[in-house]
Amino acid sequence: MHRSTAFVRRACAVGTATALIGLTTGFGVMTATTAYAADAPVDTAATAPAVSGGDTSTSTAPGLPADVGTGTDAGTGAGTPTGTATSAPADPTSTAPTNTAPTNTTPAATPAPTTGGTTTGTTPTTAAPTAVAPAASTATVKLSGTAKVGSTLVATTSGFTKPTSFSYLWSVGGVATDIDDGSYVIQPGDAAKVVTVTVTNTLRDGSVETSSAKSAVVTEDPVFVDAAGKPVTAGLDPDGERLALDTTAGNAFSYTFRATGSPAPTFALAYAYPDDVSDDSSDDGDDEGSPADQLPDGITFDAATGVLSGTSDEATDTEFAVTATSGGTTVTQYVEITVDAAAAAGVQVFSTDRDAFLEYVKSGSGDSPADGTLTSWIIDTDGHVMTDVETFHTTDDGWEGSSIVTDGGRPTVKQGGTLLLNGDLVDRFGNSVTDDEGDSPELAVTSDIASDIVREDPDLGDYGNFLDVTFPHASTHNLTASAAGFSTSFAVEVVPTATAPVATPPVLTPPVAAAPIGTVPVRTAAHGRLAYTGTDATDSLPWALGMLAAGAALVGLRFARRRAQR
Repeated sequence: MHRSTAFVRRACAVGTATALIGLTTGFGVMTATTAYAADAPVDTAATAPAVSGGDTSTSTAPGLPADVGTGTDAGTGAGTPTGTATSAPADPTSTAPTNTAPTNTTPAATPAPTTGGTTTGTTPTTAAPTAVAPAASTATVKLSGTAKVGSTLVATTSGFTKPTSFSYLWSVGGVATDIDDGSYVIQPGDAAKVVTVTVTNTLRDGSVETSSAKSAVVTEDPVFVDAAGKPVTAGLDPDGERLALDTTAGNAFSYTFRATGSPAPTFALAYAYPDDVSDDSSDDGDDEGSPADQLPDGITFDAATGVLSGTSDEATDTEFAVTATSGGTTVTQYVEITVDAAAAAGVQVFSTDRDAFLEYVKSGSGDSPADGTLTSWIIDTDGHVMTDVETFHTTDDGWEGSSIVTDGGRPTVKQGGTLLLNGDLVDRFGNSVTDDEGDSPELAVTSDIASDIVREDPDLGDYGNFLDVTFPHASTHNLTASAAGFSTSFAVEVVPTATAPVATPPVLTPPVAAAPIGTVPVRTAAHGRLAYTGTDATDSLPWALGMLAAGAALVGLRFARRRAQR
């Protein structure tokens, strides 16, 4: 309820009293009399005797001194006031003392009694004052509250004549509502419209005062919705469940982000984890890129339409965010998109000389010369070979490597050496095909040379399908890698060495020759010495650091394998 200020209350009280006096005096209901104290005591008991007769009788105003004079110059008998009060002569029969105080010139307005239409007494009557016109109305109404869907607008009045009797008319976009109340809750359908309130105050005499006020154009906060217009709640909490989108490598994909709001929302891509993005304003090119870099290859986002679409051949799982902005308010939806591998197409194999690979790994830890090359071979599902030569070295800024992939080639290893193999069941794009738990099917390798030794790699076997094949004899060996009913065959060139015979390399598990398809020997209890360093586990290159470097290197090699396949 609106409360008037003290000033307004005082002004209303004074105005009401003034109007009441003027109204009653004008209609002869009440006479206003102003009295002043005389300089000498006045006998209020003294009264003039009643005199019968028309114009010859006089009356003494009660409380006036007896010796004021006859006042014949002020007008008598006729009853027309001149603005000066007159007094009657002293009553000779009165026992009250004569008052000799000076004449009081201030008029005392008293009505003269009438008898039969004849005016009696010598005291003139005072003319009724002119009624004061009421002040012009200053009635106003204002709207408080935000012009937004879901907010409440409140009509605040001021300057209306009291007592008040208000009625309210609310309209939206020029259409009246049935709300007769001092407040209005903005509805979803009111977006983009203007709300108007008209307040009417009905006075006691039937007249009315009115005033109106308008809101700003009603806005509506953006809300993500589905195709049916229902709110989408998934992905609104940055620490909660993401909006999950799925597609398959090689399949066309499309999803439309929709949002309601007024004005119409605009969309933009945003980072899924903005706190992890550095604010790099330099021009060295070493920044975080743009939010679009979070999307899988082949998938793009159209901010004008909110459509995320495209075809990706990269099996991946990535996160990003989409914002919707309307009327200065922005909401964010956090999204996780998964591109699953397509149907299995065969087994793809990565192979490299094991000793060279371990030197490559150790170069990143500082326990080996930091400059060198590593040659690896990627054998596709159809047996086609790609050769990847990686050059690596250490600079003041850290370890660096560059790779050159060429078509063709053949895996090559020295006699007595070991070929490190890693194989995955892949789709036609080279994406690993895994089960629901993300595990790849077990890999098995066989050789057409019975003396070749096949075993699980003692250091990398726990990181996936890593197998070792050791070649005691120099010649061309034909290997077959198999998984989940698929197999890939390829040739390995074993180069003879000057020394013979070839010693069997140290192993952590018993050697297995020509393991049958589908079976891989499992490493038994670990020994205290690392097979690839010849040093104790407590030496300068501990197991954990070596495995960490190996994992980092394999990420790069797998990327090279995918790039070669393309």
